[in-house]
Amino acid sequence: MSATTPEYAWLNGRLVPWDQCVIHARSQGAFWGANVFEGVRAYVAEDGSLNAFRMDDHLARLRRSMKSLRMEIDYTPEQLARACADLVLANDFGTDAHVCVVAYFGMGPGFDPMTTTTETGVHITSTPVPRPPAHDRGVAACISSWRRISDDAMPPRIKTGANYHNSRLAQHEALRNGFDTTLLLNARGTVAEAPGSCMVMVRDGELVTPPGTSGVLEGLTVDTVATLADEQLGLPLRRREIDRTELYVCDEVFLCGTMSELLPVTSVDRLPIGDGLPGPLTRALQGHYDDAVRARGKHPEWLTPLTAQAGEGTV
Repeated sequence: MSATTPEYAWLNGRLVPWDQCVIHARSQGAFWGANVFEGVRAYVAEDGSLNAFRMDDHLARLRRSMKSLRMEIDYTPEQLARACADLVLANDFGTDAHVCVVAYFGMGPGFDPMTTTTETGVHITSTPVPRPPAHDRGVAACISSWRRISDDAMPPRIKTGANYHNSRLAQHEALRNGFDTTLLLNARGTVAEAPGSCMVMVRDGELVTPPGTSGVLEGLTVDTVATLADEQLGLPLRRREIDRTELYVCDEVFLCGTMSELLPVTSVDRLPIGDGLPGPLTRALQGHYDDAVRARGKHPEWLTPLTAQAGEGTV
């Protein structure tokens, strides 16, 4: 085991060594990506405590994704939250952590990935996620040649593994072409999102993001930004279609997601956004977001303390 490999994972009700968190290759969750998942981030507060950010909201969205796939699992949201806490505490990274909760379909009758099955399971993994330099300096993006999936094909609001092949194709194309990331257009030719992140544009002092009907995941980080922008800056977040060329002439662009947090985009298609540096509204919102996740903000209801159960260890 390498020094960077987490010690533990969680599989179907118990903590297991990282290398034992496995499901069969012919399970529907592994073979065809027939799973739903959520990524939750745990932050170290100034007093050294750990808090998961918007855990309840993430698990509620997991349930909505499960409903869309007609999936039932053996664990309640409370049990999953407890499992996440146990896992993060057991791994004891000493830094911010990302927790990935995956509910999956198991074997189908005759091992056929197309057939209906009620066999399901859950695995949870956590990894350390120190904040990368791109959080400060920003990233260069392009417009992808791949179009975003749409609700009449593979519904983007369902956070399922199979959907992310679309994101993977777009991201790998961008990296091969010398960019840090990419933005996908939807079938109508308007901006949808980045691979794994929603996006927000600042134009003429107005915050704008694509609506939930534009081929995007209904993002919790975007929802957080909307609240913080209104409360802290007096700016509403407008949801409307965004044309590709608006990105060329806007003032600021940033990505929103559990992993990316608020990530400045400094250029699109090698055209600088504004002056080519992270903008003032992006910087202000990054600060307010950091206050919220570090237990310095006005929304303690967004934080779930990760503590051991009374009288019990974490392993």
